[in-house]
Amino acid sequence: MGRRWQTTLSPLTYASWSSLVAGICIPLSLLTARRMYRLLDSRAHATDFIDKRPCLMYSGAASLWCYYTGVYYYLYHKFDLRNVRTTGISMGVTVSFATVMHMSPRQKFEIGLHWAAMIWNRPLKCFFMHSDDWVETGMRITKEFGLCDEDVKKHVGTNTVFAGVTDISVFPPEHVVLKDAVTLRESLYWTTLSMRIFPFYRYFGWYRNMLIVDGVFSGFYTTPPNLDESQAIRISPFALPGTDVHPLFPEEMFSVRDICYSKTAEQMFRQMKIGYQAAERAHEKLLKKGLKPKEEAGMDEFGQIGTLDHMVLSCEHEFEEFKKKDPLKTCWD
Repeated sequence: MGRRWQTTLSPLTYASWSSLVAGICIPLSLLTARRMYRLLDSRAHATDFIDKRPCLMYSGAASLWCYYTGVYYYLYHKFDLRNVRTTGISMGVTVSFATVMHMSPRQKFEIGLHWAAMIWNRPLKCFFMHSDDWVETGMRITKEFGLCDEDVKKHVGTNTVFAGVTDISVFPPEHVVLKDAVTLRESLYWTTLSMRIFPFYRYFGWYRNMLIVDGVFSGFYTTPPNLDESQAIRISPFALPGTDVHPLFPEEMFSVRDICYSKTAEQMFRQMKIGYQAAERAHEKLLKKGLKPKEEAGMDEFGQIGTLDHMVLSCEHEFEEFKKKDPLKTCWD
């Protein structure tokens, strides 16, 4: 007969394993209990009300912010956006913010250029950013546009603008829809909360007792409360399932380099054109989903307002003007 081996744990080893298991299970149990409480609380406050307003839902976009500039230019000039709801995840929060603040497309492009210049002039570029880098740049430019806290407060309680984030202070992590920012600074902070991915940001986000990372970890889109699905308009630079506005043809698809590192003027204006054309293709679908057409604008020094050529020429002019006054003297090569 072979020798029988018997494994035993010493009291010290047993205590160590017990402490390890307790150290894992107790926090997870508390995080799970917190999530269950939140779920039960949300069900207790749920209503059968359905909001019939069209809802523009922007996905994440990584570095493809100029794609959304093109989409926004088309939507702004072709549709009445005064009575829409809007949600965003990650970079999509920035265009959601522009939508509800009724920024002009050139303002949307300008604030994007300031954020891009801030990033490309940092020693570490887009890595290990602090939220203040982004927020302070946004505060300075939005105040130049004439925006203030009152422009944000008027949307409190209207269920109009939302941002999607991932809360990791519960288990399992949960997709959370933020609403009712009350200051301009808070709204700009939202845009950083939904982009918290290491190593791009140094720290997790902290907001309303939640530990927050990028919304893309828990969803492609963020769904607002009381959504009428027939009025939901999903917009993305990627051909995600169920998306209404997106690139269609192989030559419109973005490379990994575009997604991760879009800096040159050539890249930016290519993205912009693709965004415009994606929105233009979806025009009839957008009408069916509740957007109201806008009266066609007239002419200006760049041609017929609302056309692709006008967008390109006006944004090229804005880009040249930006480079002249850019204190950082950003290199866009």
